[in-house]
This record gives sequence, C-alpha cells and structure tokens, in this order.
Amino acid sequence: MTLKKIWCFIVPALVLPLCLSAADRQVGVGQGWTGVTHPKEVIVARQELMEHIELLMEPIDTLTVQPVQDVERVRQNAEIIGAVLLSVPHLFPPSTNLFDAKASQPQTLALPPIWKQFDTFYRLAGLAAKAAEVMAEAKDEPAMRRASLALRGSCDACHTLYLRRYEPPKTKESDYTFDFDSALPAK
Repeated sequence: MTLKKIWCFIVPALVLPLCLSAADRQVGVGQGWTGVTHPKEVIVARQELMEHIELLMEPIDTLTVQPVQDVERVRQNAEIIGAVLLSVPHLFPPSTNLFDAKASQPQTLALPPIWKQFDTFYRLAGLAAKAAEVMAEAKDEPAMRRASLALRGSCDACHTLYLRRYEPPKTKESDYTFDFDSALPAK
C-alpha cells in the first residue's frame, strides 16, 4: 500500500472526530445510544421480544404433558430462543429502570433489582440461553422433555426475581351486582 493510500485512511480518521459535536463525542450520548435517547422504545422492544419468546415456548411447554408433535419445530424454536436470550441483558440499560410500584399500569414490569444485581441477571439469561441450546440439541423425546423443563425453569427463575408478579384484578361487590343488560345494547 502506498503512503498516499495510507493517508487516505488516516486523515479522515483524525479529522472526523473534530467535526463531531462535543455531545456526539461524549460516551453514552448521541446517535446509537437508544438506552439514553429512547428508553421507552427500548422497553417496548424488550416487551415485544419477550412476548415472542413466550409464543415460541408454547410447543416446548407442551412436552411436559404430551408427546412431541413436531420435533423439528421444537428444535428450531429452542434454537431461536437461545439466540434471543443472549441479547436480553443488553435490552436493560440503566436508563430503562422506570418501574413505578404505585402505578397500576407501569411503563415496565422489570423490577429495580435487575440493575442492583445485574451480574446475576446477566448470568441467569446466559443459563437460560444454554438451556435452550441443550433443548435444540436433544436427541430423543425423554431428553427433550428434560430440556424443556430446564428451559422453563431457567425462564421462571429470572422472572421470579426480576419481573413484577401478576396480580389479578380485585373483585368488588359492585362487580357481582352490575347490570350488564342495561349496559350492553340489545340485539
């Protein structure tokens, strides 16, 4: 490579940072730092991802109560889940710690201990990804069943520690005496 060609690479690398604003040069600020610039969108993205993981888990969860219906689909789902779980911790930047215990509909169900115990959270996600990998490589139905239980257990362990527990709506006396006939239009 000639000296002229080398300078064609070096000069832009030296000059470009000078053209950037101070804010863009600051770590954690500017384009690409969506955890800082768009924390609510990051929360929505991880919620969508978790919902899709749950859909992929449906045929895997059925293995505990019935024979494998579609071995290839179960393996593919487990492989996808494993890959996605590797990215999960990266969708929890500190700026998305927006849980509000007083809100009936909080922006996120992710509990603050995630960020206080992030190493544990990260490790649990990795263990769940490994469990999904084992599931994808299971050779026979008993091995698939064991792997499905391990995968579900890994997911549930993390959710138990770091996801707001579901509380069903409280039933009030007025719910029992509500006049549905007057509230709903007649046919």
